[in-house]
Amino acid sequence: DTDGRPLSLVGTSLVISERKQMEQELLTARDRAEESNRLKSAFLANMSHEIRTPLNAIVGFAKLIGEVETEEEKQQFIDIIDVNSELLLQLINDILDISKIEAGTLEFRFRPMNLNDLCRSELEVHKPRVKPGVELVFEERVANVEIVCDQNRLAQVISNLLNNAGKFTEEGEIRFGFDL
Repeated sequence: DTDGRPLSLVGTSLVISERKQMEQELLTARDRAEESNRLKSAFLANMSHEIRTPLNAIVGFAKLIGEVETEEEKQQFIDIIDVNSELLLQLINDILDISKIEAGTLEFRFRPMNLNDLCRSELEVHKPRVKPGVELVFEERVANVEIVCDQNRLAQVISNLLNNAGKFTEEGEIRFGFDL
């Protein structure tokens, strides 16, 4: 008007609540992805160390095996190479399984199996691996237990638990088993 006051006001209003919520979700997803990437890098750094340990033993004792003087010493070196080869293979299989889990391609093969037989088998595999002064004991509380599961995956879980227990047990017993 003649006094300089506006006669009308024109404007727009836009609700951006959804956009702000989406922006926050994207920021949260980015943070999770960065954390996942950091954890994966830490895992790979740890795995590279875990892989080098048995590999160094295999390479070192394979080089020394030609220089041994007694058959007993030769067999001892072969046993060390064998144990470390199995450990290395297990580590590589674990890494491959993690990749399969991430890709969603890990397959399970469910079949009937005897749980005690599996535990006794794991006992025999891991008994020679425990440190001197440590006894590995399978507590068979229930006889003849038949279950349906993926025997290889269950064996892998039990094996990993026994390996970890063996790493951190200096003396005494490592007892394992199951109960209904």
